[in-house]
Amino acid sequence: MKTQVVSIIALFIVCYYVGAAGAAGKDEAVESLVFPASYKVVNVANGGTITGVVKYEGDAPEMKKLEITKDQNVCGKTDKFEESLVVGDGNALRDVIVYLIDISEGAGFSEDKSVKYEIDQKGCQFLPHVNLLPVGQQLTMINSDRIMHNIHIFSNTNKAYNKAQGKNRRKMRLPKVKKAEGPVPIKCDVHGWMQGWIAYIPHPYFAASNEKGEYKIENVPPGTYKLGYWQAACGTNKDAPVSVTVEAGGTVTQDLTLALKK
Repeated sequence: MKTQVVSIIALFIVCYYVGAAGAAGKDEAVESLVFPASYKVVNVANGGTITGVVKYEGDAPEMKKLEITKDQNVCGKTDKFEESLVVGDGNALRDVIVYLIDISEGAGFSEDKSVKYEIDQKGCQFLPHVNLLPVGQQLTMINSDRIMHNIHIFSNTNKAYNKAQGKNRRKMRLPKVKKAEGPVPIKCDVHGWMQGWIAYIPHPYFAASNEKGEYKIENVPPGTYKLGYWQAACGTNKDAPVSVTVEAGGTVTQDLTLALKK
């Protein structure tokens, strides 16, 4: 009887843990990117470039310091902050996905074998915080911390993923995804403050702004397009995208200014 009671309690704890983790992912109100119904890969001759800087409007709120509750010897070496809004010098806004909403044909993804799609778990953070992964490519999770982590990706369109990565497993390759989706949250169930984003993208006309707020979209077929953005705290402009015209071989500059979503 005692064994049975212990087993029931253990089962309850596991179910509660999994349920709570699932709820944490689903409760987030995440605005999605806009993907084309279909996309045709064609040869792009004399394509153009869209470039710009993304900035935050107004005074940036103070970043919330995170409480480190586990593995202090690894995770607590440096202060950690909530990264939903990272504003740098000159109000430069990091981790903004900028992309072409309405493109239906253009270049394919690079076939350069040296291009690697990786997320590092270093200092108990996901690096980079926002990731762009081409549909059909494999993502590799790196464990630089050499402690137990857990990769939990809350996909809906693709199959969700939830698997531990032990301290001795330096690299772990995840299954390929088949459909465009996202951004979807990625979390670590061992270290609850660890979180990031992954967008599974169907074409190469996506970019993520760097610490200077810079982005660049290259090899764009000449034409006029709707330029969209996504940012975790500022939302999207998919209902009112920016119009940009790209000339053959030319470069168009389109800066963006984002405010917190209301």
